[in-house]
Amino acid sequence: MSKLFKRVVEVITTNVKMNNTDLDIEFEIPFDDDLDPNLSVVSVYNLSATTRNQLKRGKMLTINAGYIEDKGLILSGYIDNTTSKLAGADRETIIKVLDSQPLDKKKTLQKSFKPGIKAEQILRDLAKSLGLSIAVLKLPKNKVYSKGYAVDGEIVKTIQDISKDCGAACYISRSKLYIRSLKQGDDHRFVLSSKTGLIGSPEYFEEEKDGVTVKGYKIKSLLQYRMNTGSIVELHAVGVKAKVRIRKGKHIFKGDSYYTEVEAIL
Repeated sequence: MSKLFKRVVEVITTNVKMNNTDLDIEFEIPFDDDLDPNLSVVSVYNLSATTRNQLKRGKMLTINAGYIEDKGLILSGYIDNTTSKLAGADRETIIKVLDSQPLDKKKTLQKSFKPGIKAEQILRDLAKSLGLSIAVLKLPKNKVYSKGYAVDGEIVKTIQDISKDCGAACYISRSKLYIRSLKQGDDHRFVLSSKTGLIGSPEYFEEEKDGVTVKGYKIKSLLQYRMNTGSIVELHAVGVKAKVRIRKGKHIFKGDSYYTEVEAIL
């Protein structure tokens, strides 16, 4: 029996919990595999003035979504700004949410690390300097800098450079930092097929990236919280049976539309 019935959406922030049973809610929640924080847009209609006044910049906001028997986290971030306007007979409150703590991409650091320092130690130190919590730090190659390492510039770029030296990708997801191989991810042992929400046929693609041919599929499904950056999914469709790793996508809820759209690589 399918669990994909009765849509459930919960929007939670300090002292406020909203759901799609009591309120009309819409959202577009993007996610990808880089260090640029993603900006999600959440609209809630006909909130009281008291509730609107509690949606302050800097407060943490999470969204759980799915179905009555199967829901999970699709957004964890911080309110960037909130606006309110009349939309016909309704009042629309628009909440913009960054999926990271406010991140100063231009923040610089001058620091020297001792000879023999390993990449993992430097990365942990740099993440701390940015105030980023680490969810996963698993380097394919934990490079040793025999002559030491000097940081003199933007911290974000240094994290990207060291990660690349070690054969890893780095990105922010649900307010946390992930540094690991592009081939690794979170295996939820989820099989996506027409029975579990796959919409239409996956679209195969190939592209050149850094001199390497990247192959994968563009996929659309009924909204699925398990599909996020780094998620590993078993894809079953006509002519397709493959294990793929999601690199980017978005969750959409607007009117009758309730879906997840992703690009996943082989």
